[in-house]
Amino acid sequence: MKNVKTALITGAAGDIGAEVASQLDILGYRLLLIDIDLDRLEKLAEHFKDATCLKVDLTNRDELSKLNHMIAKEHEHIDVAFINAGMIIVGEVTELTEQQIDLQLELNLRSAMHLIKACGENMKTHGSGHIISTVSMGGIIALKGSATYSATKFGLRGFMTGIRDELKPHNVDVSGIFPSGVDTQLLRYEAQNGGSPLNFVSTPQTVKTVGKTFFKALKTKRLEYYVPYSDGVSGRIVSMFPWLIRYLYPTLEKLGEKGRIKYLKTFQE
Repeated sequence: MKNVKTALITGAAGDIGAEVASQLDILGYRLLLIDIDLDRLEKLAEHFKDATCLKVDLTNRDELSKLNHMIAKEHEHIDVAFINAGMIIVGEVTELTEQQIDLQLELNLRSAMHLIKACGENMKTHGSGHIISTVSMGGIIALKGSATYSATKFGLRGFMTGIRDELKPHNVDVSGIFPSGVDTQLLRYEAQNGGSPLNFVSTPQTVKTVGKTFFKALKTKRLEYYVPYSDGVSGRIVSMFPWLIRYLYPTLEKLGEKGRIKYLKTFQE
């Protein structure tokens, strides 16, 4: 059992987390699955050879602190950490409640930073490891209706860029995955219930595509991966001139509405 590697996954009950967990199970990893939805987590784990389920509300600071202490100080070597839990509440900032703003800050940024720190401590102690986090193209371009979400993802990108060079001397790698829209249950809900058309400017990526990108990151260990790559190129160019976005909105919204209608047809037929 000494050669068995351990992978930690947050947001493991969600579509992307479950896909990555399934593939890691096939590869023989021991899994530490973390999510707030214990029922879905346990149903998922029934299909795995060796999985431990932990119900943790990552927005609860006491629960998060206990989890981080366990990871950093008590748990055996964590070879791979997939920091994947996140959320978005779409709406103009002035229309959001303080609670809605804070919820995104707590889950997307604060909990991710502390989890990455805890996993980094564990991996430094054991001399190796790889931390991979789901960021978002929202961490490259900030759009109206998702300003708070983008702020969390901009912050996470900056944090990962800095900590990467702190951990590299200890043989610990850090990578971020930057997907555009992904075909998940959440995106389908948004498409059917008035979500921003800006989510559908590009064709939504499949969960499997994001999963493949995770394993590409695990193999090649670069800092950033864009899904699709073309969005990463255009997004980084536009991000150099953020004032341009306001002039692009009319075109983006028309393209996005066409994309939303096309996307709806893919799962309503």
